[in-house]
Amino acid sequence: MTVTLDNHSFELIHRTNKKIKRVSLSLENKNEIIVKTPLKFKSHMIKEVVYDHKDWILRTINKVPPKNSFDFVSGGVVPFLGKNYPIELREDERIKNVKYTFENDTFLVQYNQQKQSYEDFVEGLKKFYQYNAIKIIDPIFDEWCFKTKLYPQNISYRFNKGRWGSCSFENNISINYKLLQFEKKAIEYVVLHELCHIEEKNHSQRFWNLVSLYMPDYKEVEKTLKSKLF
Repeated sequence: MTVTLDNHSFELIHRTNKKIKRVSLSLENKNEIIVKTPLKFKSHMIKEVVYDHKDWILRTINKVPPKNSFDFVSGGVVPFLGKNYPIELREDERIKNVKYTFENDTFLVQYNQQKQSYEDFVEGLKKFYQYNAIKIIDPIFDEWCFKTKLYPQNISYRFNKGRWGSCSFENNISINYKLLQFEKKAIEYVVLHELCHIEEKNHSQRFWNLVSLYMPDYKEVEKTLKSKLF
């Protein structure tokens, strides 16, 4: 079922089950509107609900990801350590949260069709990255601390929309676990970048000279980080 609002066409997806108590709308990407309704809701009224919320939909459309940033509907791929690996979707009505397992060069993604939205799939991927960040990035820190003789007070991993890493005045380093979508060289650059801030707290020429001393091609590596998928 499709609907057009101000020359923008949307695919309407109707979801219903006995647990849904009221009608709600959501946009999981720029091309689909999810309409959730109680079981007894008449399907021919779905378009009427959408038209009633036309202004909200058109205001919200620019805040949602384009379709297929990750194609969680039909499969697609997920980036991990610089490579894109295929997704195998497996529906499981018993689970509450999307779960990712990486094995045999494939991401097995378990989900509950009645509960999960696009954002739930993204959150599940974040949890996978976060869980693996310590195992993968900690050894990279060991390697570069040995090379530079620069040692942080503490290392933590967290999500950040705008920064790949940070180093406080107390030399506590925080790394964005979304880095796991990139190849090792890009992760190494961020680790080195933050370690150099232990020596130079700003982005002075001395700072960049220090970075360049250990990674002469860092500018090329920086370009890789601009290709983030989310």
